[in-house]
Amino acid sequence: MKILTTPFYLFLLLFANTMYSQDILWEKSYGGLHADYLMDAQPTADYGFILAGSSLSKKTGNKSQDNKGALDYSIWKIDESGQMEWQKNFGGAGSDLLQSVALTNDGGFILAGVSSSNKGLDKKEDSRGGDDFWIIKLNAKGGEEWQATIGGDSQEKLSSIKQTRDGGYIIAGTSSSWKSSEKSQDGFGNLDYWVVKLDRKGKIHWQKTFGGRYADELRSIDTTFDGGYILGGYSNSPSSGNKLQDNMGPGDYWVIKLDDKGDEQWQKTIGGTGDDQLFAVKQTYDKGYILAGNSDSQTGQYKTKSNGNGTDFWVVKLDDTGVIVWQETYNFGKYDILTSIIENEDHSLLMAGFAIGEITTSKTGKDKAKKGTDDYIALKISEKGQELWSESVGSDGEDILRTVIETRDGGYVFAGTSNPQAVPFTSQGNDTGKGLNSLMPSGGQNAAAQDMKNDINQEIANTSNQVNDTIKNAVSDATGSVNEGLGLGKDSPLKLGANDAASPLSLGGITDAKTGNSPSQGAGNSKPLPQSGDKKKSFGKNDFWVVKLKDKDKPKKDKPTIEAYPNPSQAFTNVIVGYDYQSGTATLVDMGGRILQQFELSGSRTVPVDLSGYPEGIYVINIKTNVQSDGVKVIKGITKN
Repeated sequence: MKILTTPFYLFLLLFANTMYSQDILWEKSYGGLHADYLMDAQPTADYGFILAGSSLSKKTGNKSQDNKGALDYSIWKIDESGQMEWQKNFGGAGSDLLQSVALTNDGGFILAGVSSSNKGLDKKEDSRGGDDFWIIKLNAKGGEEWQATIGGDSQEKLSSIKQTRDGGYIIAGTSSSWKSSEKSQDGFGNLDYWVVKLDRKGKIHWQKTFGGRYADELRSIDTTFDGGYILGGYSNSPSSGNKLQDNMGPGDYWVIKLDDKGDEQWQKTIGGTGDDQLFAVKQTYDKGYILAGNSDSQTGQYKTKSNGNGTDFWVVKLDDTGVIVWQETYNFGKYDILTSIIENEDHSLLMAGFAIGEITTSKTGKDKAKKGTDDYIALKISEKGQELWSESVGSDGEDILRTVIETRDGGYVFAGTSNPQAVPFTSQGNDTGKGLNSLMPSGGQNAAAQDMKNDINQEIANTSNQVNDTIKNAVSDATGSVNEGLGLGKDSPLKLGANDAASPLSLGGITDAKTGNSPSQGAGNSKPLPQSGDKKKSFGKNDFWVVKLKDKDKPKKDKPTIEAYPNPSQAFTNVIVGYDYQSGTATLVDMGGRILQQFELSGSRTVPVDLSGYPEGIYVINIKTNVQSDGVKVIKGITKN
């Protein structure tokens, strides 16, 4: 929806804004007194969702468990109204950064991130060197089934894990390791795409390395209809290694299509004259692909429309062979970072990210974000790229959106990290390739705290590349251990890049492609959205922050009173109760009416039932509550090896 400025269209503009304004159903903060960083979220069958991230907080706020080490995996199960159902922490003595979570077809969860911890506490294997992939499989109740440590002698960075058709898992990551430990292939540059296929028990099935001479960071993966995979990320490598095309500007989108065995089918480098950062790739219903990221490129090369002010959302639609079908640029604030995209049932697309602007200082000396800046941004477009509506939600501070998901009731959940205090930034010129790392918090930070901020930037906030300067107060006692755990010293290969030796993993693109200088505020055709001030409560310096938004374009969906997922099941199934209640009883019976299990309920809408000890067949789970009684048939399938 474009802004119309003539008086004749004023009424239509006001009407359109009213018509397309979406309702915020609720917003919630989750975390402890210190710092909690949300990295991923997934919808669950009970209309709720699961949150995944990492925590530096002890048992404070609404966090119910202490940390094991400096930085731990942190999992929160949330119901449809935003209330916490359970939470889990997993960690070793070092630093453990959870970056991705996925639901598994047995009703459980798979967690994936990186760890520098050696064997001890929850970690069952030593570090291979630097940060390694650390994968944990949970059952439907949140109990650990198995874990795996996977890495080489240097550092690995994980972006995503998904379950595959055969019940295994595909991991998308980035590696600076050469052939060592689990890494079976040498690299091509200082950073390469690293794709690892696991079986259902976490054993490596195959792995592939893709890269050029410099820095190539894999940020997104999706399974495709033909059983293969689509990879998307960022590259500043020229044609070298197994990269076939030169880069267009300082950095480009780099997309690779693989078959089910991990063999390359085609690849495409897409970019303009500036720096273009891809963060999400998804296959669409027509077997094509949507690429979502941000760009500071002017027209030229593959870019057909210039960015407005700073960086803008840049969305590219490909057909099934990698040919560009259409592309569009969307401008909201000074720096717009697009991090997530989903396809709706009607094939429209919901995109989400965040905008970063400037900080104003009042006469009292208090810093506050300008309106329309440092907020979550939601943008809905048609399948052809036409804007349908947009919304912003945020606090008066810094809000970094990580992902958007669609819940089973048709609503959207926006999940990220929020710091309610505004953080002043200074923009430095001639920083092509540094990206948002050039927006450094001002103030008298000591060297240790600054090193810690830089380290956590690399590992935690790859979509923001900034951590509030207030973190130094929250975790001052943990600074040394976090720095050591993250293992990102001055000579870390993860800090080497083609354009600037400081940060190849940064977002980039905060410079004018023609002059090399940072753009000035007010340039271009920016369309700022009003800052909403929607955040009502904070627990620490950084919290998980979740906003549930209703899409008025979608019809309301009726909920069944009872259902089971997955069904058929090989082990656990989840009975989903479609109404609120206070107490009840769950009973599992076989077709002969014999009672096999019976246990009390205390109001949970999700009831995990373990079928693993019973033979294949049909069972009935009866749920009797203080409201009503229902039953559901469940098929127990044959467990595959």
